[in-house]
Amino acid sequence: MIIIGTFKQSIELEQALTVLENSSISRDQILVVFMDDKPAPSQIPGRTRNIHSNAFEIGMASSTGCAVIGASVGFTLYLGPIICGLLGAVIGFAIGYALYYFPNKNKLHLTKMKGQPEVAVIIQCTKNQLLFIEDIMWENQAITVGKTHLNSIKS
Repeated sequence: MIIIGTFKQSIELEQALTVLENSSISRDQILVVFMDDKPAPSQIPGRTRNIHSNAFEIGMASSTGCAVIGASVGFTLYLGPIICGLLGAVIGFAIGYALYYFPNKNKLHLTKMKGQPEVAVIIQCTKNQLLFIEDIMWENQAITVGKTHLNSIKS
């Protein structure tokens, strides 16, 4: 028989594995598989953007717009179009960067703090050990427990 249980990565999982290893189940009969979470957008190949690069792009876009407005207004001011355009660019960049970065910086921390990854424990045992192992898994806060016969896998 094969029993499969899923756990959150916690001390209860370690306790279950310790109890199983101290009973009649050998380490050769136990397989532990750590499951991966879906990668964050910055970990997906080809997508290396983060909050700073997005904020920089928004800042540059608003900088361009404010530079055009500053240069246009600068024709009537004492400083002239060049100085007013440069001032508009600096002010526009600061405003655009800040308007994107500060509301979105907390979202970065929330996406990193997802739930803990799950762990799958696969145990090969006899029919006599089935109820004992199943009880140990449920007592140690298994999320799910499933069982199958070994001959149903081979066919």
